[in-house]
Amino acid sequence: MKRIATTSKRILVFTCFASTLTCAAPVGAGEFHLGTGAVYDQYFGYVDYDAATASDFAGADAVAGGQVFVIPQFTTDNGLSFGGDFRIEGHVGERNAGVILDEAALFLRGGFGELRLGRSDSPGNHMQKGAPVGYGPELNFAGLSSAALPSLLQFSNVHSTVRVGDDLLRGSLGSTYVANTGSDTATRISYFSPRLAGFQLGASYAPDGSNSSPNRKDFFDISANYAGQIGAVDFGASAKWGIADNGVTPGDDPEYWGLGLSLGYGNLTVGGSYAETSGSALGLTDGQAYDIGATYQTGRYGLSVQYLKGQNTDDENAALGGQERLQALTLSASYALTGAFANAAPPDPGAAPVSRYEGQDSAGASVFGFVSFSEFSEDIGDGGAGTPGDDTEGFVVGTGFRLTF
Repeated sequence: MKRIATTSKRILVFTCFASTLTCAAPVGAGEFHLGTGAVYDQYFGYVDYDAATASDFAGADAVAGGQVFVIPQFTTDNGLSFGGDFRIEGHVGERNAGVILDEAALFLRGGFGELRLGRSDSPGNHMQKGAPVGYGPELNFAGLSSAALPSLLQFSNVHSTVRVGDDLLRGSLGSTYVANTGSDTATRISYFSPRLAGFQLGASYAPDGSNSSPNRKDFFDISANYAGQIGAVDFGASAKWGIADNGVTPGDDPEYWGLGLSLGYGNLTVGGSYAETSGSALGLTDGQAYDIGATYQTGRYGLSVQYLKGQNTDDENAALGGQERLQALTLSASYALTGAFANAAPPDPGAAPVSRYEGQDSAGASVFGFVSFSEFSEDIGDGGAGTPGDDTEGFVVGTGFRLTF
């Protein structure tokens, strides 16, 4: 009863706070803006990997991915902004093909910050600082090209239609963008504070998760970040924490925490992040991950390097203490055909209106080349103790094209 009362009190406080913000000022006449944008990536490469429990593979493969976003916004004379954030993502390939409505949320923005309600990622993942996004397939599985590399290089379940899945996308095996909900988005109410002296805070509550997080409810997430300059260096740092209630076995409440850092000097940007999950029943989602990376951009040319290492509990062998591990490295080079690298994603919640609601920074097209390496291993095979794990290791050398508008 004490746990239920505490949870109810948290929900009531959060709801009252949100209601106070929405009733803060009367609505007046204003103007309407429609922010739109899209990005599409096409990959083609030579793939070679060895699999311990399935057939090896060597040959050509091709995958593609894209995102379309629409952000309508109405701004009143008193400075309040009402609008929506809608994002559709798709992936085309031999495996993991499909189209999803990734985010769909309504927002209210003003001098108090930003309040949003709907399907969205956690504030901590929206606000995370870390390794810059490279020019080839993304390693930290949280963005547009997240499905490209595991489709080219199968990390587990080789030659099947299922990849490691939730452990990669929002688990510590393949990402520092972890979530207790078991999926990248959930229906939640979120708040982002104004940025003061470089600092910003975020908080959210989600009553339910996804099918990947059974028996979990009441998801609370809080976060903070800093963005500013120290001399000639662009400096960014972030921290996040989240917890959820286990409705079946009280005390086995999953939680996570994470830190991120980003530094920029001239044409060079470096960064990294770390996340850890713990407290879940049988340790099913417990683990840790980190990534580091750098990009260098000069004129039409760009270079990037990314490395990720993750570990978590092997779901099929949690009772036996089995672990699974992944490490991956990508080196890439890019050339901007249109003379400038265009922003490839909508701005995150809480960003300044001029950057958030006017669509992409610019339209552009670029070509890139990359080489990626990966190694996946698990202590125990899916058949139980004494059976070999679905270990894989391999590489892909490829090229690609990106269109942003």
